[in-house]
Amino acid sequence: MATLEPPNPPPAGPSLRSDSAAPSSRRQETDDSDKAGRVWARQAEADAWSPCILTLDGGGIRGYSSLLILKELMHQIWLWENVLEDEERAAHVESGQAGISEEPKEMDQAVGGHDLAPVFSLSNHDSSVSPVHNQDDHDSDVSHRNRESSPTNLSSRKSIKEEDLLPCHYFDFMYGTSTGGLIATILGRLRMTVDEGLELYRKVGDDLFGRRRSSIPLRTKYYHQPLERAVREIVSKRCLDHPNCDGNDLHPWDADKLDDILKQDIPFDVDKPRVCQSCCLTATHDKSISEAYLLRSYPHYYSPDGPNWTTPYNQGALKLPIWQCTRATTAAPFYFAMVKAHVDGEFKAFKDGGIRENNPSGAALSEFHSLYYRRNDTPALMLSIGTGRPDQSKDGFAGAWGPAGHLPFVSKFLEKRAVIRNLLIKYTEGEKQHYQMREYAHGEHHWYKRLNVSDGLQNMPLDSWERGEWQGQANVPGGATLTKMEDATAAYLEREYDPMVDTYAPPSTMLRQTAEKLARQRRAREKEGGIRWEAFLGKHLSRRVDVLANDEDVG
Repeated sequence: MATLEPPNPPPAGPSLRSDSAAPSSRRQETDDSDKAGRVWARQAEADAWSPCILTLDGGGIRGYSSLLILKELMHQIWLWENVLEDEERAAHVESGQAGISEEPKEMDQAVGGHDLAPVFSLSNHDSSVSPVHNQDDHDSDVSHRNRESSPTNLSSRKSIKEEDLLPCHYFDFMYGTSTGGLIATILGRLRMTVDEGLELYRKVGDDLFGRRRSSIPLRTKYYHQPLERAVREIVSKRCLDHPNCDGNDLHPWDADKLDDILKQDIPFDVDKPRVCQSCCLTATHDKSISEAYLLRSYPHYYSPDGPNWTTPYNQGALKLPIWQCTRATTAAPFYFAMVKAHVDGEFKAFKDGGIRENNPSGAALSEFHSLYYRRNDTPALMLSIGTGRPDQSKDGFAGAWGPAGHLPFVSKFLEKRAVIRNLLIKYTEGEKQHYQMREYAHGEHHWYKRLNVSDGLQNMPLDSWERGEWQGQANVPGGATLTKMEDATAAYLEREYDPMVDTYAPPSTMLRQTAEKLARQRRAREKEGGIRWEAFLGKHLSRRVDVLANDEDVG
């Protein structure tokens, strides 16, 4: 990503940087940043359609942790939806307005192919838990007081159903690299629930990593066909446009109209009605070897008068099947075979996007500035989710081996091994990009936030799949791996502020504020209503919506 300067850089001041190489800790929240974070979360943007963006790092099987974080986010959103519903109803009652329904209205369930009850289990969270604060949290705002003075036993009354909440109803764009691209596709393009994504991860994890193709060094280790079959199966089950669908639906929305769309002056106008869009970052063997290649679900072309300080990635939207996009972004070298596709009259080879940009937040920001140039200076939200911080405390050089490490032949061997290990770390981590984003956004207390398990996943390989106990069952394929990720993610979301890792607040505070912002932003859009809101819900995507409506009329 090209280096971006903050639009309003802070004034220069005395350097606080120490000459010591030791890492410095940070103070927790200053009064100003704490207040700014709470104020940011408590209100929707003036422009209800200011975009909310989700970015997802690559990390192989560790992407399961990213989905666990998203699962908790959706639970917090559900709690906020109920809290805000209570507040609105209480305000109507206090204002003496008539004709208010005795029951809170259900969210529209026209979700473009996901209007039936989800297959997988609900969260095990206690629905009576507050989404806002711990008991000792000083962030006691109006919402907190209203909850204590109004009916808040969410489990005892009809309310918005947690299983009906889809991430694609809260995020406008989802960008992902490698397995992050897979998650962005299933949640954004295929409009699935997080629970469905977790179930897919468990199934595909066993199919992909449960059996090796080859153990010979530098040979492709695994078969890619299980992932291809799984995605095609999902596409065929969710497709409502083609009888006996074979799972070859194309990744761009309105692919059958794409040629006509591309003839328009602005093929993709963000101010027009649209659904959630997804984008997979991959890598190609062409002259742009230093940049990722974007596989978009939307046909973006750069305007001649657009900002010249953003990174100009490839343009348009390739007519590739959905399964081929997920294969292209996850084709990690030595793990899975490359993907070859026919693009612009020639064959192009794709590899895992982590080679270029494992953290896609820089590409997402560049796309935002290009798409919203002279409309919005910053998005309403950019949430970046990682797959675990790497362990960089040991680099494998001679010092870690004592006196023997200084022998010439040992030292040379250790140096080569360390270079390879550090390359792998850089390949799978996204912290450097996070630091750049944090500087650009002037911190994480408003529109930019990052959630990334800080401890417990450091040494987990991309293809870890260890048999062991999982959810009370013994000897489950991949069970030990799944349990380790679940435990590490739960500990991360529950831990206190860590000045060696956090720059603003502990993960739980970041998560709650993000959930509140997303809930308020969605409700502001619903209040505006109209074609744009109905399109975002996906009412035009599914013929089954009309069928259900007719069934309800008959019933």
